Amino acid sequence: MLTIGIMALEPSADILGASLMQAMLATRSDIRFTGVGGPRMTKVGFKSQYSFSALSHMGFIEVIKHLPKLLSARRYLLSQFIQEKIDIFIGIDAPDFNLYLEERLKKKSITTVHYVSPSVWAWRSGRIHRIKRAVDLLLTLFPFEAQFYQKNAMKVQFVGHPLADEIGFDIDVNEARRSLNIESGAKIIALFPGSRSAEIKYMARPFLETAQLCYAQDSALQFIVALPNENLKQQFLATCEDLLANFPVVLQVGDSHSVLAAADVVLVKSGTVTLETLLYKKPMVIAYLASPISFWIACKIIHVQYIGLPNLLADKPLVPEILQEEAKPEVLAEALLSYFKDPQKSAALKDAYQRIHYQLRCNASETAAKTIFALLNASIVVRS
Repeated sequence: MLTIGIMALEPSADILGASLMQAMLATRSDIRFTGVGGPRMTKVGFKSQYSFSALSHMGFIEVIKHLPKLLSARRYLLSQFIQEKIDIFIGIDAPDFNLYLEERLKKKSITTVHYVSPSVWAWRSGRIHRIKRAVDLLLTLFPFEAQFYQKNAMKVQFVGHPLADEIGFDIDVNEARRSLNIESGAKIIALFPGSRSAEIKYMARPFLETAQLCYAQDSALQFIVALPNENLKQQFLATCEDLLANFPVVLQVGDSHSVLAAADVVLVKSGTVTLETLLYKKPMVIAYLASPISFWIACKIIHVQYIGLPNLLADKPLVPEILQEEAKPEVLAEALLSYFKDPQKSAALKDAYQRIHYQLRCNASETAAKTIFALLNASIVVRS
C-alpha cells in the first residue's frame, strides 16, 4: 500500500488534486490518500482531515485574522503525516502553508513534491532558496515558470494544465444555453465575482452595478452571476438584494463551465477562472478589488506587469485588467460593451486563446503522475 499525503486548500487546488488522484489510481490501485482536499477529491475517494474551505483565506489581513487556527492545523497535519509514515507528500499550491510542511517532511526523509509554482517570478524571489531546500520536485502548470526554475538549477517539470486537457477546443454554445434554459440568440454577460467570502464582500456590488450600467445601454443583454456554492449565493443576496430587481439577472450555483460556455462576454475576478475563461474562448474583462490595506501591501511587494493569466501567458495585454480604485462600474461596463461593438476584436482574441490552449494541453495529470512515480521509484532505490 502506497500512502500519499496531499494538501489542497482551495477550489483550484481541489480540481488539480482530483485529476492527479485519478491519474495515479489509473496506474496503481493500492494507494491511500490522506491530508486535506475538497469535494472533487472526495468524489475520487479522498477523506479530508479538515474542511479545506476552513483553511482557505484571501489577502494578507484575512490570513492574519485566522493565523492561530492555520498554525494549529499545520502543526497537527505535520504530526499526522509523520505518524502515518506517508511515502510521499504533494503540496498543491498554497506555498506559505505547504512549504513549511515540505521542508520538515523532507528532513524526515519523506519525498516531497510541490504542484503549482509559487509566484517567485512575481514577488518574494528569495523564496527560491527555501523551495530548493523543501522540494524534491516542482511541477509547473505554465512553461514560463519551468524556464525560471531551470535557470535556478531546480528539478522541475512543466506538465501543462488539466483544464486545457478537459476543455475542448470547440465549444458548443447552444448546448450550454439549453442546459441553462437560455435562448440560443440571447446576448449574455457572465459575472464571476469570486469563490471566497472576502471576494464576494468586495466585488459583488461593483460587478452587479456594472451589469446594471450595461443593461441601461443595451436592454437586450441578460446576465448570469456564477457562484460556487449556496453559502456564497446567500452572501451575494445579502450584499446585493436591492440591486437584483431592476434587470434580468440569474444567480447560478455551480456548473461554472456551462456558464462560461453560454456567455458572450465575461467579467471575471483574477485567478484560475481567468484561465477557464480563456479556454472557453470568451472575451473577458479582469477586475479585482480587495481590502485597501491588503491591496496596498500587495502593490508594495508584487513586481509583475500583469496579474491575469491570459496576459501572463501571452506576455502582452490581451485583455483589460482593471484593479481596485480604477474598477468603477462605468469603467468596467465600457470595457465589456466594447466587445459587442467590435466583433473583430473578439475574433482576434479567440485566435490568441486557441494558440495558448494548444500550448497548455499536455495530458497534465498523466504527465504529473508519471513524473511523481519516477521520482518515488528513484527515492526508493536510493534509500535501499
